[in-house]
Amino acid sequence: MSESVACPACFKSAAFETVETHVDRVSGREYRMLLCPICGVYFSEPRQAVGPDWYEKAVPLRAQERHPAAESDWRFRRFFSEGLPPGRLLDVGCGDGGFLRLARERGYTPAGFDYEERMVALARARGIADAECLEFGAYCRGRADGEFDFVTLFDVLEHAPEPAAFLSEIRRLLKPGGYLAVTLPNALRPLPWGREEHDYPPHHFTRWTPQVLKQFLTDSGFLVVRVDAAHLMISPLADHFYFNVLAPWFLGAARRLLFGRTAADAPLTTLYAVTCDGDAAPWGWRAGLRGALADKRLRQRLVDAFKFACAPLSYCIAAVLALGYRCRRRDCGSMLYVLARRQ
Repeated sequence: MSESVACPACFKSAAFETVETHVDRVSGREYRMLLCPICGVYFSEPRQAVGPDWYEKAVPLRAQERHPAAESDWRFRRFFSEGLPPGRLLDVGCGDGGFLRLARERGYTPAGFDYEERMVALARARGIADAECLEFGAYCRGRADGEFDFVTLFDVLEHAPEPAAFLSEIRRLLKPGGYLAVTLPNALRPLPWGREEHDYPPHHFTRWTPQVLKQFLTDSGFLVVRVDAAHLMISPLADHFYFNVLAPWFLGAARRLLFGRTAADAPLTTLYAVTCDGDAAPWGWRAGLRGALADKRLRQRLVDAFKFACAPLSYCIAAVLALGYRCRRRDCGSMLYVLARRQ
């Protein structure tokens, strides 16, 4: 299937082939991923941004996601390792303000923007007074041209429905010679067990390789100072192995044990909600076990314990894979880090 649309990165129109489809579990909407043969970016159709209400519903789907402490976050360490002299800094998608707190401690004058009110409230609680929750266009209209020496986009650009228009606003906020730091998932990263759910729309609307991102920033009026695509993290590979191989086996075994061999391939919470007591396990110890595991919190603790027990195997598999991928190509890191300067 092909369709004629305009690429949101290079604005060129062509008949783009659909390379992948995805149905969002929150809204039920179908999205198509297209590849631009002109600039090389992958982008979604449609691309309407979702609001905080979507993320509030989607968070339980990503309940196992763990965020590192700000001090140990490799993205922040990478930026500070540049040794740039402090100045006025805007963090777009500032979240709870952890990075801005570190920046303030290093002499920067911090400002933050996020569209989630609960995140902005946390940032303000950390002492980041200049943190705002607005629609991004309205936020930019309230800021002066060249107001900032630095703008950071930590895992933000891939969320923008119209990345070229978004970056144009970012460039306006930067003074000439100001620096832009960008991190996002590397489209060349290893995906041996399939793509992560959060890398689909409406969470991520675009996907970027190192060369495509570099060319995009250059065409947008930036001088690319550095591109780092070699940081291949073992922990995501270990998590992917667990969630895509070990966890399905474990949960499938639990379904068969509790509800019989004919149990539907559905979450245990759903099975408990739709199956009458005693229907699939009416006898002895199995019925007692099933009754005890009706407590969702107990089931979650058992899943967490299983993940902990599997950690040695998961990390051994991930380490072997990481070594193999690194030997084959150096630009297959989990994330991209790019530092660019406004021309």
